[in-house]
Amino acid sequence: MQKIFSPRSIVVIGVSERPDNLARFIIANLRAFGYQGELYAVGRQPGRVYDVPIVTSLDEVPDGLDLAVILTPAETVPALVDVCGRKGIKQIVIESGGFSEFSERGRQLEEEVKKIARRWGIRFVGPNCISVINLDAGLCLPFAPIDPQSARRGIASVISQSGGISITYLDKLSAAGVGVSKVISIGNKADLDETDYLEYLLDDPQTKIVCLYLESISDGQRLLERTRLSQKPIIVHKANRGQASQSIAFSHTAALASDDRIVTGAFRQGGILRAESFNEAVAMAQGLTLPPVRGDTAVIISRSGGHAVVAADAAEHYGFRLAELPRDLTEKVRALFRADVIRLTNPIDLGTIFDFDLYAHIVEECLQTLAPDAVVLINTYSVLEAKRARRLAHRVEEIMNDSGTPIALCVFAQGDEAHELQRELSIPVFMEIESAMCALAASRRWYQWQTRRHTLPIVAPPLTRPRSSFLAKQVLSADQALQLCQEYEIPVAPWKVVETPEEAIRAAEQLGYPVALKILSAEITHKTDVGGVALNLSGADAVRRAAQSLLTRFPAKLMVQRMVTDGVELIVGGKRDPAFGPVVMVGLGGIFTEIFDDVAFRVVPLTPEDADDMLSELRGRSLLERVRGRDAVDRAALVQAILTISRIMMENEQIAELEINPLIVLSSGAFAVDARVLLTTDASASTASPP
Repeated sequence: MQKIFSPRSIVVIGVSERPDNLARFIIANLRAFGYQGELYAVGRQPGRVYDVPIVTSLDEVPDGLDLAVILTPAETVPALVDVCGRKGIKQIVIESGGFSEFSERGRQLEEEVKKIARRWGIRFVGPNCISVINLDAGLCLPFAPIDPQSARRGIASVISQSGGISITYLDKLSAAGVGVSKVISIGNKADLDETDYLEYLLDDPQTKIVCLYLESISDGQRLLERTRLSQKPIIVHKANRGQASQSIAFSHTAALASDDRIVTGAFRQGGILRAESFNEAVAMAQGLTLPPVRGDTAVIISRSGGHAVVAADAAEHYGFRLAELPRDLTEKVRALFRADVIRLTNPIDLGTIFDFDLYAHIVEECLQTLAPDAVVLINTYSVLEAKRARRLAHRVEEIMNDSGTPIALCVFAQGDEAHELQRELSIPVFMEIESAMCALAASRRWYQWQTRRHTLPIVAPPLTRPRSSFLAKQVLSADQALQLCQEYEIPVAPWKVVETPEEAIRAAEQLGYPVALKILSAEITHKTDVGGVALNLSGADAVRRAAQSLLTRFPAKLMVQRMVTDGVELIVGGKRDPAFGPVVMVGLGGIFTEIFDDVAFRVVPLTPEDADDMLSELRGRSLLERVRGRDAVDRAALVQAILTISRIMMENEQIAELEINPLIVLSSGAFAVDARVLLTTDASASTASPP
């Protein structure tokens, strides 16, 4: 990877003297950015571009060069990779398109390239990418012209699945004052993927923040392993957010799961900051250049009352609490006003103060008196006031560096003034109030994640007792699924299986009224939808009538189960995601699970903190607390049930979907009432003994 980002010698393949030749721009960019290594060019015709001779064969360049950059038609790439291998070139960037992203023939060519690369021990970037930039080494390999003046060296590095977006982030992070160290456009990631580059950047001393733009995730488990151990903040702008399933599946868990829900849960679990847009990602990066936001208290200081109101709304949206101003502070500030026409509150409206030097003084007074976790200073000014406003900005930079308290400077000025100011400062200048608040919230979230970094997944040891023999079947009936839950020590509402109304009555009397009757059928998984459930049966006559009705309509056995009442119904389930592997879901349960659509996901294995975080994410989380005289539910029992589902999914690879719905949680304890288990086809066909 070092030779990809800091090569001492490069050969560019596909160069010509034609003005419309794209590969010649690679040479031009290297010259413009001051690359100092050996540089060679190969093309069909001899010539010269930017003082670099063009030779017509790779055999005319030295063996063992650090890096080859290929920009030729896709059909020619496999043979060129083969020649590179013969020449001892072990690192290649394939910028050419026309591979798996384009056609079936392109997919075949991509597989051929991979096969040749493996034979020679070559690692390659792409194909179908705009390439690599390392501002610290003067490396700039895109086939589009890049202006060195617009690329500001800094602490962020970018990994992008899109070439165009990689350049967009180079521009935006540079303009925002964060600056860029390295940019990598990964294209089809046929060889090296996002986690390979991430591992390199996490060890790179010039990179302090990593920003990723992803449309797909190659190996979610591996990605999480790296991010949970990262000492550097990671921002991911994840696009391509389509739902994996909109229809009723075997389980509600699968029906409610989508790529995006799972990605969101996984990112929270891994300490990744997820951005919804370019501007949000850049704002987060800006916030991470500030001193850490350690808590929720904030002070807003604004020259404009209207801007102050907007800022107060944004602060509430991002979970900041506006500190109350003590009397001694308001008296000090009021003494600075020319007219006593503004009521001093937080936000502080400085509309009648025209001396910008006093703004800095007020910031210092707020820091000394209130010790807030963050300050937002909003300055609106005209071109005529620019000189004094810039002096204030530099003073704010000094105050923040001296105090260690984050100050988000938000500027509304005419023309290009804000951008010019940003070029002068080493701290970020925000041009939107919402961006400033987003930045502070990102800093706070990263600080909170760091404080709990010591909590890592603990994999439970395998059970020594035998597993259920039912795991040899493709679909488990409800009683079989509940038996599996019992084997993992999840409490289950007592039940019996019967075949006649008389047996149902005897079972009900043994279990104790009230009871429920349910049909048992592996083919009918959503029993309520077909009328296969009878609830709250309180006597023999009611049980007999319900049993006769169910057995008449459904030729199946019945489950008689003691009712569990007065609890909160939740759903706890697990499924296997193509990118992240086994995942666990929790949400509001019962027959309205998909109507509530209130669920949270995490990737297996889970920690107790992960499980508790899932519950805190639910919109209906207040139902778990003490409300209107009803005791709070047994949160510890609920967390344990979530962790047990994680363990079941981890220890039984043949389980494709598992769901307890409902899991009824009481003030003391939690009980599984119904369950579903779907096994993989391979597992159902296996005759081997269960693990």
